[in-house]
Amino acid sequence: MQGVLRSSAVAVVLFGLVTGCGSSDSGSSSTEAAADGSSSTEAAAGGDVTVPADAGGGTPVAVTAGDTSDVVQTLTVEPVSVAAGKVTFTFKNTGNRQHEMIVLKTDEKADALKVGADDKVSEDASVGEISETDQGKTVTMTFDLAAGNYVLVCNIVKHYNQGMRSAFTVTP
Repeated sequence: MQGVLRSSAVAVVLFGLVTGCGSSDSGSSSTEAAADGSSSTEAAAGGDVTVPADAGGGTPVAVTAGDTSDVVQTLTVEPVSVAAGKVTFTFKNTGNRQHEMIVLKTDEKADALKVGADDKVSEDASVGEISETDQGKTVTMTFDLAAGNYVLVCNIVKHYNQGMRSAFTVTP
């Protein structure tokens, strides 16, 4: 019986190592591939994910979401222009609440998108998104982007109007 328990314990430890077991605070991470060929690494509650900027094989872009008050929020992007093809966004939420990043393909200026009665912009032009990300978390996702003009936004209620938007260009 003791040998069976020891074997089971070893199997559990090995399974944890193979699957990328999270920290002792119940955090976990996962990598998924979407139908459009994009991939993501997501941080679950209680854990953080540190991923090299080129983990998705695309041109690395760092996006930082933050807030300086309840009504002033920021979305910074570096670089603001990349070549067409795979683009790997590393989205870091340094704020004190959830934020997200929606990639909208549009020729509208970043600060000129129409805000609806729901205090959000339309996501009809969305070509990808990093969903709601908890404070202190980092998510990396790769998208295949065509040349054109884009606007990156946090589209949680009121966040766009409070400054969470940035122009982004993809060159041929």
